[in-house]
This record gives sequence, structure tokens and C-alpha cells, in this order.
Amino acid sequence: MLLLTLSICVSLILTSDIQASLNTVLLLAFTTVTGLLLCQATRVKLNDPSLGILGYLWLLKVLVTFFLLYISWKPEIDATVSYALEYDPLRYYFQAQELVENHWVADFVSLTYVGVLYYYGCIFYVFGHNPVIPALANTLLTLVATLFLIKVCYEIKGQVWPRDWTLSFALFLPDLLWFDALTSRETPMAAYLLLAMLGAGRYIAQTAPVSLPRTLVVVGLSVAAIAALRTSMMAPVFGSIVLMMFLIRPQTKSWGLQRLVLISCAALALVIGPILNTEAGGYEFGYGRALQTATSGGENIAVTQADVVWNERSIGMLLVPEGMLQSILFLPPRMVLYLVAPLPRVLVTFNGLVSGKWGDWQTLCTILGSLINVLAIPYAIGSLLRSVKTRRANAAPLMLHVAYWPTFVAIAGGNIILHERYRTMATLLLWGCAWHGARTCSKQLILKTSAFWYGLLTLGAVFYLIYK
Repeated sequence: MLLLTLSICVSLILTSDIQASLNTVLLLAFTTVTGLLLCQATRVKLNDPSLGILGYLWLLKVLVTFFLLYISWKPEIDATVSYALEYDPLRYYFQAQELVENHWVADFVSLTYVGVLYYYGCIFYVFGHNPVIPALANTLLTLVATLFLIKVCYEIKGQVWPRDWTLSFALFLPDLLWFDALTSRETPMAAYLLLAMLGAGRYIAQTAPVSLPRTLVVVGLSVAAIAALRTSMMAPVFGSIVLMMFLIRPQTKSWGLQRLVLISCAALALVIGPILNTEAGGYEFGYGRALQTATSGGENIAVTQADVVWNERSIGMLLVPEGMLQSILFLPPRMVLYLVAPLPRVLVTFNGLVSGKWGDWQTLCTILGSLINVLAIPYAIGSLLRSVKTRRANAAPLMLHVAYWPTFVAIAGGNIILHERYRTMATLLLWGCAWHGARTCSKQLILKTSAFWYGLLTLGAVFYLIYK
């Protein structure tokens, strides 16, 4: 299958008019082979022969990424004349290369988090400027994060059971598949958030023999990337690590100085992150100002700017908060909307998909992601309840939820406008929580959480029909 994958992808690269085609072919070979080696190492490390499927899933993921890239995203890039008011990933693609050509001085852009241009600019500087290169880089990074999630979940669960390998389907979460193909912030953020929080949690819970220096390297590099790509997400990272310190007591190691070193480094990163963002050329960022903006819709430029047009009966506009109390009250329904949007609307056409319209392909992936979220939430809630109940015997499973729920709360509460793509940052963590629930919870518990969740959705659907 490796030869088939390389043959198809190399043919697409060489027959398309792109820059740095030789570098792209070499990067493709490196990415696919490295991914296979990482999959094999994970299977051996976890001693589960069924994880041998990882390699096949990885190669299939590469093929799907190329399909999405060539049928939709690359034609959009090729046809773009002016990107000034276009989609963010489209602007990042061109502006990252402009940054390189401008000798790494970002005085030509106006962005809150300019680090994304440095991130992709470095990739373009090393390998060349074409749409395939960032897709390959994102796909490999997503694989690394997915394998780390698999490793952590296996360590948390302990005994290996049949069908545990189903966790590997995280590689095909639709939101991740789509944004892997784009020069976006979403999938890199999903990977770095997971590596930072579960890397810290793995050390705190001592589910594996990991050293403090190694943990600091993994967490430190991930936090640096988070600070560059979306500084505001430093807050849930810091909050999650602090909660893990108090909620997770390892059975094999007592509370000690090493854990205090970890939280001190996280606090230092929380302070330094905004400074580095400003020095790189981004807007001046402050956590207090960000909180004020998130809790006051009238002061949020995303709501008041002229090019944002709201529907007369917009649910999203209905849930724009004015003040801290409304922010708290509106948070649960906003979380539900982030999980299920754009459902119940289906804004995809067959002709749009066949003609390669990127908006239709993105909407299709988003809808599929929403359906998976709807199915996954009862298992994630079940896992949360079970993890809290059994925390005295084994607190390690709590790390999944202490990582996911604060992250998702920050996404749903920190962004006034409901952009479904933001939820991608927490998609891998949700999948881990749902998998743990499916593998460890009783049928009775899942039936109860399903009744609660689907009952809630039914009430929401009734309200939607009446309100609309």
C-alpha cells in the first residue's frame, strides 16, 4: 500500500504546476515513511497487535488529504487573485510567503496572532511555497498527536481489550481531515493543545515512567506553539494543568517539587506568551481585555464590524452575552451549538461537491463532524461521570476531561461568533473522552447519558422550530 500511496501522490505532484515539486516529493516520502515507522513503534510499545491497522489507516489518511487538497483547496488557491477579504487560511497561505520575502518583518499585516504567519513561513522557507507542503506538515503533526492520544488512553485504561484499536479512527475525524489540507490554525492547535495538556497530565498522574526534563521539553515546545498561534488558549492550558495538580494524585509517586516546577513553568509561559505575540507584530493581548471582550458582545469587533451580517432570527445573535452573568448562563447552549452546528441546516449541494467548491467540501466535513459529535457526547459524559466516581482508585482518566472540558469551555465562551471551525481545536480530546466512555462504561450508564443528551437535543430542536 505504501508504493500505491506514493505512486498516486507523486503523480499528482509532478503533473500539477507547483513550485518546489522535487522538495515536495521528498517531503512526501519522508512524511509517509516516518508516519509508518511511528505507527509501528506505537504498536510495539503498547503491545497490541490489532494496532497494526494504524499503518494502513495512516496511508489512507494521506490519500484522503490529497483528495481534498486537489479536488477543492488547491484549485481555490490557483484561482485566487486577491485574498484581502477572503478566508483566513487563504490569506495565511499568501501572507506567510510574503513574510519570508519581507525578511521576516510583519509590518504589512494586521493580525491578532501573527505567529501563524511565522509558523507557515518557516515551513515555506525550508521546503518551498505550494499548497501540498503545509498539508503534509499538518498531516504528520496530526498523526503524532493522535498516536500520543492513543498511548495516553491505553496507559490510562490499563488492560488491553478487543477493539481498543478503534481509537485509531481519530485519524479520520472529518474536521481534522479538512483543516489538515489547509494553511489553518485549527489542526496545529488541536495537536499542540493535546500534547501540552496530556503531556503534563501523563507526568502528573505517572501513568508511564516519564522524566521531568522530557515532559518540560514536550510541554514547553507545545505551549510555545500555542502562544504563537492563538495566545488566548494559553489560559485553558494553564487552568487544566493547575486542576490536574489538585485532582490527580498518582499512586506511584507523591506530591513533590517536580510538580511545582511544572506548574511554575506553565505560569511563566502564561505571562510570556502575550509579550512574545506583541513583539512578533501581533496586536497587544491581555487576558483581562480578552475576558471583557468575550463577556460583552457590544464591544466585540466581530459583532459590530460592518461586514458581519446577522440573520433576523439568528440563534447565535440571540446568545451574544452582555455581562458576566449572561456569559455564564449562555455558555451551556453555546457549547451545544458548537457541537451540532450547522445542523439542522444542510447547506451542501451535489453540484458544488462535484465542481470542487471548497465551501461545500468544508460544510460537508463540518456536518459529518457534527454527527460524530452528537454520537460521541453521551460516551464522553459517561466517561466523565465514571472517572469522577472512581477517582480515588484511579484518578488518571480525569486527565482526559480536565484537558477537554476547560478547552471546550474556552472555545464556546471565548468566541462571540459561533465559528464551527474553532471546535476543531478540541476534537481529538473529545474523541479520547468518548472512546474511554465506550470502552469502560456500563450499558446502563450510557443509556442514562444518552437519554439526557438526546432529550436535551429534542428540546433544542423544538425551540429552534418555534423560534425560526
